[in-house]
Amino acid sequence: MTPKQAGLYLDAVRHMRPRQVIWRARRLVPPRVLAAGIDADAGVSWRSLPRGLGVNPAPQTGESAPHRTRVFEAVGVSRPFPRAGFWDDSADGLLFLFHLHGFEDLAAYAAVDDDSGDDFWAEVVESWLAEHAVPRGPAWHPFPTSLRLISWSAAISGIAGWPEALKDRLAREVRRQALYLRRCVEHDIGGNHVLKNGVALGVSGVFLGDEAIQAAGMALLRREVAGQFLADGGHEERSTSYHRMVVHDLEDLRRALGDESPPWLADVVEAGTRWTEAMAGPDGRLPLLNDAWEGPALPSRSDEPLTVLAESGYFVFRHGQDQATFDAGPLCPPHLPPHGHADALSFVLWGDRWPVVVDPGAGAYTGAARNRFRATSAHNTVEVDGESQCILWGDFRLAGLPTVRAAQPRHHADGVVTIAATHDGYRRLDDPAVHRRQFVWWPGGGVVVLDLLDAKTVHQASSRLHLAPGLEPGEGHRVGPFAARALGSGEARSVDAVYAPQVGATRPAKALELALTAEPGALFGWSLLRDGYEVADMSTRELVLRREGGADLSVPLTWI
Repeated sequence: MTPKQAGLYLDAVRHMRPRQVIWRARRLVPPRVLAAGIDADAGVSWRSLPRGLGVNPAPQTGESAPHRTRVFEAVGVSRPFPRAGFWDDSADGLLFLFHLHGFEDLAAYAAVDDDSGDDFWAEVVESWLAEHAVPRGPAWHPFPTSLRLISWSAAISGIAGWPEALKDRLAREVRRQALYLRRCVEHDIGGNHVLKNGVALGVSGVFLGDEAIQAAGMALLRREVAGQFLADGGHEERSTSYHRMVVHDLEDLRRALGDESPPWLADVVEAGTRWTEAMAGPDGRLPLLNDAWEGPALPSRSDEPLTVLAESGYFVFRHGQDQATFDAGPLCPPHLPPHGHADALSFVLWGDRWPVVVDPGAGAYTGAARNRFRATSAHNTVEVDGESQCILWGDFRLAGLPTVRAAQPRHHADGVVTIAATHDGYRRLDDPAVHRRQFVWWPGGGVVVLDLLDAKTVHQASSRLHLAPGLEPGEGHRVGPFAARALGSGEARSVDAVYAPQVGATRPAKALELALTAEPGALFGWSLLRDGYEVADMSTRELVLRREGGADLSVPLTWI
């Protein structure tokens, strides 16, 4: 191990919570040992759950229906059933195996009034039981085990055509695997994994009528939601997609519990739902912030002119069918970096209801593509000297996290709102640089972003605007209803980019790039304004905005 690698591991350990360190050792115990002593042959009873539990509203790797094609698809790869090594061949990656062993496609099938795949799914389940009755990885990893517990409970409840003998055997497996999961909750990882473990215990406990299993899940969740959910209703990982997933999981548990559901569970579901409604765009869809992927439109969204999600660090501006979201929050919790991106002070923008400037999403969970999607260059912010705002290493690690700060929004004439924000992610450069940004929302006009680097010497800077797929910059760099103009020195150019609607799926896209040699304290940035609106002048003290037919508007700037 090199000194640099040792330093990265030390950085990771330094930020881990004591529970994570202690439970890391538990992960070294083989599943077969952890499952020892659990009575697999004990008779069980079960009760039907409400239909539709375990159905992910926004699948990470897109929709699939293997009962029609006998092919399982996820993360951009496919695998026919049956075939040699179906359950264990790791050539397509661990995430794909988690998808197979989690049986989420079975939960989706059980939720609809369709019996055409009953025999297929019975064959698949029996194949799994034949090969994995003896616990071993990755099948018995706690995360796919949690998915499987929910999916099998839902399938037993919803598939009328399965033989009773198969249902009884699966119910015994649900009990055995729930008791196993109690012993290996993912406290070493934390975050959404532990919430999934808790929901699985709660749902399977209700399904089995097992008060001890149910109580274990509820106690785990009550403790975890208190620590993981922020005061503004957002989940601490600050991923729009993982937030949506965990809130949906908790709502599933609430449905399973029925009248037994406690008030604290309703409170967190309702607060989390308000958060998603605040983040949804005019098209009802969530921006792909941090590790995220597309999902269906939400049924409702907020219409407030400005929503400040202070603890999450998101500021959401709205005017008619225009909307912008400015990200001035932490990249991730220091103890929980897996789903963070190097995106401090980035933003997304809708115009006339449709996405214009977007976050490209997650794209991949392993390999070189993983870091390309996490890098600062993949976000609508400033890259300095070709470096990201933090050190990206491994597939799920970040080091040297920046401190990100934002001032309270300041309101000006004509509805203009400014937010000053800063981060110190480039403090590790030979000449440390601090990135400062002013985000300016002009209702009806658009957005202006002003940047400067607080440093001693010049740096090579690159500021990008990633455009929605299918959106080609027109004459004068027109994008949707806005004209994109570079401010300060340097000229903008159109470059090829990529957008990922799901993990494992990508589409070609375009970005506008402003590359320049940034003098210390010199202003640069972008205006994205409609016809008749323009930046008339700018300095570090004042931004002058001009609207056709109106007087110039002087906007004082205060930096932090």
